[in-house]
Amino acid sequence: MMVRHTGCIASTEDNTMTHTRFHSRIRMAMGALCAMTMVLATAACSFNPQPEHPTASTSKTPTGPITLVASLNQWGSLAAAIGGDDVKVTSILSSTTVDAHDFEPTAQDVKALHNADVVLVNGAGYDTWASKNMASSTTCISVSDIVGAMDGDNPHLWFSRDARFAIASELADTFSRLRPGEKKTFSKNLKAWQTCEDTLERHIHEFSKAHPDTTYAATEDVAYYLMSDMGFEDRTPQGYTQAMMNDAEPTAADMRDFKALLADDGVDLFINGAQTATELTDGLVKDARNAKIPVQTVTEQMPSNYKTLTDWIEVLFTQITEKVDPSFVPSAEDDESASSESPSPQASTDTSSPADAD
Repeated sequence: MMVRHTGCIASTEDNTMTHTRFHSRIRMAMGALCAMTMVLATAACSFNPQPEHPTASTSKTPTGPITLVASLNQWGSLAAAIGGDDVKVTSILSSTTVDAHDFEPTAQDVKALHNADVVLVNGAGYDTWASKNMASSTTCISVSDIVGAMDGDNPHLWFSRDARFAIASELADTFSRLRPGEKKTFSKNLKAWQTCEDTLERHIHEFSKAHPDTTYAATEDVAYYLMSDMGFEDRTPQGYTQAMMNDAEPTAADMRDFKALLADDGVDLFINGAQTATELTDGLVKDARNAKIPVQTVTEQMPSNYKTLTDWIEVLFTQITEKVDPSFVPSAEDDESASSESPSPQASTDTSSPADAD
């Protein structure tokens, strides 16, 4: 797996790929990687990694924490979990009320990107402002490059279990190359993080197995990967979905189809993308509530009351399952030991904290 430098945004194709084809491609591409990285570990889900103390060396290995700047706070929190005290993480975009596509970095943001040892970007056309403001010597890790996503694909890659595993491993490898004396620490942190993710994955698998016919519709495709991992079928009208993917206004016919779906109680859950809310989407939320369809609000950036990306997704998973099937309770295996450890490290970000659910 290669780490890109400077030009880390994936190339585009003439034809936009559909959600389903791309998600299948991620599954196939990451299958081998996931098999290697899903190692059992005794570390708990909430952990506080401590740096190892390497023996003295006469080599001119760089010392001090690695400076990493993440374009998005959710990816920054993952970098902090893998890097621990040996990586100083700064996340630029943390607000859950700002659209990342339209975000303009400040002079301070540009300076941080230019001076960083490592820049972690999402890619797939989501945060081009970050990759454009790096020094030529900066090591760039692009999520989209690693998993094979391109402009036009669904860019909300942090909700993909496969993408999270791929980037966690890439971060550990990159940190180990830059600070070889701390390789054991990074490996230990990675295994602890994998244990947390394995618990979440087990819960998701249990739910999807018990609920094979669940359906949803969404105002925006922000939670597509999570819903797919949970086994939900997306019944959002195709015309509406295509309009959203093309950043276009849905037609009157698209809106009629959507309203008819909701009025007919055609889905088990309604997903509301909070950061792209418009008068039209607010109307659809109202229609869903009038039809007694549970509504789950999802932001793109991670709210500030969560320390890790896994914590946030676990809470979203719990909120969704409670709305669809309040009687569902995931197995408690390994959970007791996970809850007894210290909190995880957190990226140094300034975030706001809107509600996650309705």
